[in-house]
Amino acid sequence: MAKALATYFATVNDMPDTEFKVEILEDGPIKKISVNGEIYEVDYNLGGDTIYSIILNNRSHGVQISSVGDSAYEVKNKGDLFQISVIDELKKMRMARTKTVAAGRQVIAAQMPGVILKVYVKAGDEVKAGDPLCVLVAMKMENEIRSPIDGIVKEVYINETDKMSVGDKMMVVE
Repeated sequence: MAKALATYFATVNDMPDTEFKVEILEDGPIKKISVNGEIYEVDYNLGGDTIYSIILNNRSHGVQISSVGDSAYEVKNKGDLFQISVIDELKKMRMARTKTVAAGRQVIAAQMPGVILKVYVKAGDEVKAGDPLCVLVAMKMENEIRSPIDGIVKEVYINETDKMSVGDKMMVVE
């Protein structure tokens, strides 16, 4: 296989444990990309601010793509809505490095705009890394926010039905 010109990693919010490795193999009028090792020929045309006509293996798809935050996108295709996060190799390496050394005070902030559906913890609760803290509903999808570390919930800034913007503080775990 040819050396990738660029590599990205994508996750879809309703499949949080699945990561897609997207490699740009050829960048010409028709792009050749690899998604988890499967090769596709892709061409696209911008039809408006957020509307793209994507031709994938000789099939046309009308897709609306909107940026909703840092590396986060909403993709609408044939009535289906997907929230996708895309990062490059360098950001993935930085995130992996910070995840392995996460310690001390962790401020949990909203990564996307939405509404708090459930809050599972209160100040003083003990949590383990990966324990659910709350559920944030964004574009009709429920996103479970989990603790990045073992620790104690020190502060809770949210209540059910609160509206969140990107970067709003939700909790602190130490």
